[in-house]
Amino acid sequence: MSVQALTLTARRLFTAIAAAAAIGAFGLASIPRARASDDARRLISAHGQTIEAFVFGEGPQTLILAAGNGRPASQLTDLAKAIASAGIRTVVYNYRGIGASDGPIDGLTLVDYGNDVWAIADALGAQKVHLAGKTYGNRVMRAASQTKPDRVATIILVGAGGEVLPSEETMALYKRYLDPDVPKAEWLSLQARLMYAPGNERLAEKDAGEGEFPAVAAAEAKASDATPKDAWSMGGTAPMLAITCLLDRVAVPENAFRIAETRPNTWLAGLPGCGHNMINEQPEELRRLIVGFIQARSGANK
Repeated sequence: MSVQALTLTARRLFTAIAAAAAIGAFGLASIPRARASDDARRLISAHGQTIEAFVFGEGPQTLILAAGNGRPASQLTDLAKAIASAGIRTVVYNYRGIGASDGPIDGLTLVDYGNDVWAIADALGAQKVHLAGKTYGNRVMRAASQTKPDRVATIILVGAGGEVLPSEETMALYKRYLDPDVPKAEWLSLQARLMYAPGNERLAEKDAGEGEFPAVAAAEAKASDATPKDAWSMGGTAPMLAITCLLDRVAVPENAFRIAETRPNTWLAGLPGCGHNMINEQPEELRRLIVGFIQARSGANK
């Protein structure tokens, strides 16, 4: 079935083509632009390892964000601060092997990465949390949600994958992208080609400035392959928002469409003009969608 046909048939589909449409979809009148408080770096000790986390803002709701495949917490800093400005305590963290986060990276599954998320929630005293993951991070969050569904208020997928494979050409490029020995210049070229829609390739320079962690990315890919699909794909039972970019060549849009059609209590948003890294391509719409969904589901506007 084509993307266009799926768009027309998904019963819970709403389209975030404009910020006003995204706001209206959740009945959100406005989102304050107050400055988020400075991040508080936390070193969390759990199951024999250290997890480096950064906490932004304060509020009755807590959102934990997971970055993309082999990407640092700094990938999400701007987004986290923007969300925190709406009165939602927002947490980002470094995966094992990045920054001050340590612990083994071999022989893991997505459930192990999900347990790191629950260690963060426990350290912050948050019994129930909102979970969001960017691309690979949404697999981690789906595993976490499926492990402890009673502790999840909502789950948000930013670039969902796992159901429909990308093209053979894209898969070959991504395999090279995960090679720990790939030269920096080639890595940047692959980052631009794989992660961004045509015309947005220049934004890959921001990713390069955050650092490259191909060994971590390769280990995380192996963890995903080692995890049975039924241990993570449904993402528990909490209300879910699946956000997809319509030009994503890695996590192709059909993935999010299928989730929205088959999983109960799930909403779908399609963003035009962006690829696999909507964090940099559509930051304002992404912020509005996430804040709006959390506020609507938590009763903040009632």
